[in-house]
Amino acid sequence: MRKYLVAVLLVLCLALPAAAVQSYTEPYLLSLSPSSEMNVCWLLAEPGDEAWVEFGESDALGTTTPAALYEIKGLRTSAAPEGYDDDPAKNPELKVYQRIAALKDLKPGTTYFYRTVVKAGGTVAQGKAYSFRTAPESGKPFSFVLLSDLQQKQQILETVAMAGRQNADFILYAGDFQNAPWKAGEWFPVAGCFIKPEEKGREWFTAMQQTTDGAKLMQHMPIFPCPGNHEADDQRIWTDKELAQDPAKKTLSIYMQLFRPLYPEQQYQRNGKHWYSADYGDLHIVSLSVFRWHPWNGYEFPGWIAFDDTDPGSPQVRWLEEDLKGKTTAYTWVVQHWHMLNRGAEVWIPMSRPMTNPDNPTKVVYPLGDNCWNVLRPLYERHGVNGVNFGHSHVYERYLINGVNYIEAATIGNNYRDEKDPIHFSGNMPVVENNQHRSFMVVSVTPEKMEARGIRASADGDSTVATGSAFDTFTVAPLK
Repeated sequence: MRKYLVAVLLVLCLALPAAAVQSYTEPYLLSLSPSSEMNVCWLLAEPGDEAWVEFGESDALGTTTPAALYEIKGLRTSAAPEGYDDDPAKNPELKVYQRIAALKDLKPGTTYFYRTVVKAGGTVAQGKAYSFRTAPESGKPFSFVLLSDLQQKQQILETVAMAGRQNADFILYAGDFQNAPWKAGEWFPVAGCFIKPEEKGREWFTAMQQTTDGAKLMQHMPIFPCPGNHEADDQRIWTDKELAQDPAKKTLSIYMQLFRPLYPEQQYQRNGKHWYSADYGDLHIVSLSVFRWHPWNGYEFPGWIAFDDTDPGSPQVRWLEEDLKGKTTAYTWVVQHWHMLNRGAEVWIPMSRPMTNPDNPTKVVYPLGDNCWNVLRPLYERHGVNGVNFGHSHVYERYLINGVNYIEAATIGNNYRDEKDPIHFSGNMPVVENNQHRSFMVVSVTPEKMEARGIRASADGDSTVATGSAFDTFTVAPLK
């Protein structure tokens, strides 16, 4: 009888269809050539046997492209149900697989429909159908949204959803996605992975892939990010002076794996190639790696150490100058995490390499001065950059200096601003400063002008201003 039951159970098990592979995210779009190519990426709990993307110019699809398989190394869950250990290595690693399908030879300015497909055992699972629009040819209009610094903060869902209802074509994201990149549960929901109760449902992919009330976000348009200080793999480099001086601890592996098509070299280490550029219609987009952080006084040894150098002659600055010299578009926009200007105490510590003070080894000096002001700003002015957006302080500020607009549009769910904070050391005050309510920026580009609007995203503060209205606008003429 026992043998009979075992045989029956085996037959029943074999007859059951294999369970579908669990997806951690919906698809998200990345491209360095957005007029002719789009990479469809998504994250899975298992690799599956094979995967592909079906796409076409109508919802009938018709074309199939295989999805390459990668394993995301370094994502971890909590050491115990009630929390994490600060040392990443003391938390169990989570298996996360990434599928990427490169859709090539696309037509500019064309809408494509697509869906992901994963085959595992005898089961073929189709994802939801989405669409995207490739970058237009020169002379055609488009728009983009500025976002940054979500970090599971309060009200990010409402702000991002409103940004997703602006009918934009792509997103510029100025860094700081989560608080610690190795914590998988801060990127997407993971069963049994600790996350603070108030942060549940605010995971980065959860926020950035909403469809609430018609929001269209990363499933429908590419994102062009840059890294921030919260993208460093081991966040202890910002709080432990000994670890801060260990080059081996300075890596961006998780961030770069998640956004792999934008960083084909996959150089994780400090001063690896963490920057790129792309053309979107009449706009040249530049993404830089400019960030640092600090838990100690800026003039105490070892000082505030920048993750990637921006010194004159550094790899990033040499690349930037050549890239800007070679651009041919009517407009140029730069995204970086660290503030070019800021009304706050941080900017009084120069953004450059600290060196030991010859008169006191417990202190440091910054003989190169501030690289954002002395190195990057002249390049932006010389090569006709129209806008530079950044994050970090979670505020809304805009400066206009020698024809370049510098914007921190990062008032998503909170801000780090004291009313008594000092102005920038250059003496420049913001043209507009508005931190009483949540906001984001939308930029529209036409052959005649580029127009930017700071959009109010909440009723906080002055209730006489309508939510969804523009509280700051500026216009830029095309480069002749």
